[in-house]
Amino acid sequence: MPRSKTLLEIQKFGGASLADPAAIRQAVEIIRGRPLPSVVVVSAMAGVTDLLLRTAARAGAGDYPGAAVLATECRDRHLAAIRTLLTGRARDELLELVNAEFEELTALCQGLSVVRELTPRTTDFVVGRGERLSAQLLGAVLAAAGVKIRQVDALEVVHTDGHFGGAAPDLEACDRAMQRVLKPLLAEGITPVLPGYVGAGPDGQMTTLGRGGSDLTAVLAGRALGASRVNLWKDVPGLLTANPRVVPTARVLPQLNVREAAELAYYGAKVLHPRALIPVLDRPVPVFVRPFADPQAEGTEVSSRETGLEVPVKALSAATGQALVTVEGNGMLGVPGVAARTFQALHRERISVSLITQASSEHSICFSVPAGSAAQAKACLEAAFQEEINRKEIDGVTVRSGVATIAVVGLGMAGTPGVAQRLFTALASRRINVIAIAQGSSELNISAVVDESQAELAQVAVHEAFQLGKVGGGSVTPRDTLDLVLLGFGKIGRAFADLVAKLPGSGPKVRIVAVMDRSGVVFEPEGLSGRRLLDIAREKERGHALRHMPGGRAASADSAVTMVAGHALSHPVLVDVTAEDTLPLIRSALIHGMDVVLANKRPLSGPAAQAEELWKLAREHGRRLRHEATVGAGLPVMDTIAKLQETGDQILSIEGCLSGTLGFVLSELERGRTFSQAVAAALQAGYSEPDPRDDLSGQDVARKALILGRLIGFAGEASAVAVESLVPKPARSLPLKRWLAQLPKSDAEWAARQKAARSRGAALRYLATVTPQRIKVGLVPVPAESPFAGLRGTDNLIVFTTQRYHDHPLAIRGPGAGPEVTAAGVLNDVLALAHR
Repeated sequence: MPRSKTLLEIQKFGGASLADPAAIRQAVEIIRGRPLPSVVVVSAMAGVTDLLLRTAARAGAGDYPGAAVLATECRDRHLAAIRTLLTGRARDELLELVNAEFEELTALCQGLSVVRELTPRTTDFVVGRGERLSAQLLGAVLAAAGVKIRQVDALEVVHTDGHFGGAAPDLEACDRAMQRVLKPLLAEGITPVLPGYVGAGPDGQMTTLGRGGSDLTAVLAGRALGASRVNLWKDVPGLLTANPRVVPTARVLPQLNVREAAELAYYGAKVLHPRALIPVLDRPVPVFVRPFADPQAEGTEVSSRETGLEVPVKALSAATGQALVTVEGNGMLGVPGVAARTFQALHRERISVSLITQASSEHSICFSVPAGSAAQAKACLEAAFQEEINRKEIDGVTVRSGVATIAVVGLGMAGTPGVAQRLFTALASRRINVIAIAQGSSELNISAVVDESQAELAQVAVHEAFQLGKVGGGSVTPRDTLDLVLLGFGKIGRAFADLVAKLPGSGPKVRIVAVMDRSGVVFEPEGLSGRRLLDIAREKERGHALRHMPGGRAASADSAVTMVAGHALSHPVLVDVTAEDTLPLIRSALIHGMDVVLANKRPLSGPAAQAEELWKLAREHGRRLRHEATVGAGLPVMDTIAKLQETGDQILSIEGCLSGTLGFVLSELERGRTFSQAVAAALQAGYSEPDPRDDLSGQDVARKALILGRLIGFAGEASAVAVESLVPKPARSLPLKRWLAQLPKSDAEWAARQKAARSRGAALRYLATVTPQRIKVGLVPVPAESPFAGLRGTDNLIVFTTQRYHDHPLAIRGPGAGPEVTAAGVLNDVLALAHR
């Protein structure tokens, strides 16, 4: 029955937390600073267990001199720490104890080197002294610091099944012993100091609990005493979503259910002993994996709480150094008891099995074991099925070495569709072959066996697929869901948001999760509702900055992209509908894994090297960059170029009226309006750039022409584009309001231009001529029979002369300006990204 919690804690210090005198002093300060009474459990000093194992191995191999050298090295480490940390009688007594321990060890090594036999029992007897010496050392330093302590012999309170090298604790016996021995000490205000890792078998002999077994000792104490918490102080920040040495983006998990943590530990996460959590599976005792280097950090809580169920996958783990063993044969079909005999044989040899899979035809049973146990497993199974093998009912036992098991873990996987699909799609995308698969009916874990050479790549791929390195990671979202980060919320941005809100439910799911401008960002990972976007639009129209709106925050565009990219979004897309220099921001978005859609021409019409760098970044990061709306608003200009080139056609030249603004202004002149009236009308309707001089100067058309030119082979810079400006030089530097006020002074000049063109039967058009060798933009009187003469309003006309369309060029005509048509072009690009 679960016991109520007691106001006490268990403090367990791993080897790295006791590595040297400075670390030991910090451990003492942690213990003294805890608010509740503590039981202290210690591991051996860092490296001591390995040193003692090597000492025993040398002695067992007959190399007494070598063993003696290692034993002396181990002794000297302890003596040096004692001399640094203690003084007076406490120091002398502990020095004497340590010297006596190593005299006994040296004598034991001498005997082992004579008989040349090292049994598991003797190995445990040698290795177990590391924890016992560490406990003596820390206890003495605690006592010197004024803490009332009592050394407790682990053999008195930790009872095991007697299996040397990896004993299992007797939970009920441990409960009784710890309550009998430790509770009275705590009641007297005494801090028990207990060696981890070791215990006593039924015959009283020392046994060890396996590598990392001090965790198990600490959790046994927490269980027996009903502790408020068990703190496992380690050299890691907590339990992570993956091994950080393999996956650099791994992050600390604030909480895991005990079953989730046990799965991760079992499948290779080295932070916890695989069996460390068994004692608290049925007890409400939380275990905290905490960073020794940062005692204020909480690390990871492992408890019976079930959190984050909306996130199916919380973490992944990998068990390397595995072998896959297969028992197969036609004679197994429908024969009862084959599986039972298989695992009974393995049990007799104490071989641990980490994964099991069986074909529904019962033709084979496949399971994984540690690679070091593969030969033993094969031999014991061949012996168990010798008669069936002789009768050809079983073909035999095969072993495939060099494999690893990748496991994704999370309680939220139960009942959540798509987890397995995401896992195996991630592996397939990196060309990783899956050898075997296993999933329990509880859906807590899905495991896949892969070649060990691909294990690291597999972990990175799976971690990325579930976005475990990001806030809210681990979700499974349909592939056609797009999360949009909208840069710019002027007329085009608001028109775009309105179109997104009206999308039919039957198509790809599109949601705007962030709106950004110069002042800051409004971000909601679950998506900004239509009502919220409408409120933002109203506030923007009133002149309010995003940072001052509900949910808004001040941030530079680059820091906002970084912040947004830190969340687990589904297919994130940066949509740039500004007219600013956003090149650094576009780079950042591509690097952070976002696709990019541009209505903004500047990133692709700057220096050629910078534009090429964007395309290169997109390729390197597997991202797509679409920019249909940079030329022709919603017209399929880029799509036409792509299709012509994909089918092998060669584009010889492109001619076009590429500015809806200039087309509108010039056609308004033909209708009898003055130049200043036509410009004001274009600005009012939202056809022009915020500063109409960007259009009238020809720079906007020049940028569009340069984008087109680079697509068909033009290698020059913007300075090589011949541009005729319609803005006199003195007017270019004036403030916008002042320039607009002076604009009527140009009306007479433009009326004369219009009259002269009409007298020749021509129409004034601002025309771009683009070839792979040359780009020219400027005002041209076109004859009445030219298709360009018939343009009205904001219509664009783009004419492609190609090898295939030489005598009869291909033409595209339609509206080329206005917030709605530009927004529609942007949305078309966004929807195209939904179909990868």
